[in-house]
Amino acid sequence: MGGVKYSFIIPTLNEEKNLDLCLNSLMKQTMDDFEAIIVDGGSKDSTVSIAKDYGFNVLEVEKKRPHDVSSAKNQGVKHSNGSYIFFLDADMEVDPNCVEVMNQSFKDDIIGLALKVLPRQGNNLENLMYDVNNKLAQIGNAIHFYQLSYFSCHCYDKQAFQKVGGFRNDLLACEDLDLSLRISPFGKYKVTHDTTLWTSPRRLRDWSYRGYVMKYLKYLFDYYFRGLVYEYYDDMN
Repeated sequence: MGGVKYSFIIPTLNEEKNLDLCLNSLMKQTMDDFEAIIVDGGSKDSTVSIAKDYGFNVLEVEKKRPHDVSSAKNQGVKHSNGSYIFFLDADMEVDPNCVEVMNQSFKDDIIGLALKVLPRQGNNLENLMYDVNNKLAQIGNAIHFYQLSYFSCHCYDKQAFQKVGGFRNDLLACEDLDLSLRISPFGKYKVTHDTTLWTSPRRLRDWSYRGYVMKYLKYLFDYYFRGLVYEYYDDMN
């Protein structure tokens, strides 16, 4: 598919239980000026066949290390046709107006867009945790201090993404945060709550709430004070 404005890049590994919801949400978009590229790292289940059934592009790549999403995302961008690239996890869904809101948001010198993120079928505590991070993202963006919050799955101007060399392959976690910080000098970031990105709270529940917070604090400490993240970001199966 050529001539599209937006490219959704979706890395996958054994995501047959989640991918259907994700791709179905793309099929419900109010605007169809997009493509989706599923970058699969060697799934042993029906992930690839599900993606092909939807008619989306499938790129099968070699997975060289645990949680090798940086390489997968970079490969997806190389095969993309859109002027803007949206990195979406396989366990996420987007509101039907997602592409429409992006189309309204990328004006002037906007080079990065973050959406409101909420847990799908989250409980009160989970909703509160995400609400706090959403508010921190708004505040951080307003004062140009992007380190206040940490969410992945942003949308970027493709030229700006390529200018900074894409995702770093040497980071084992925090690759999204690192890209956002490196790309921010080339234009403005925007945080919008006009559409929602719904994510699975499975990792939050699997690690426990305390374990989740502590693990991310360790990732952030390693990134800011040691320059690298040395602990693998666990794959979810």
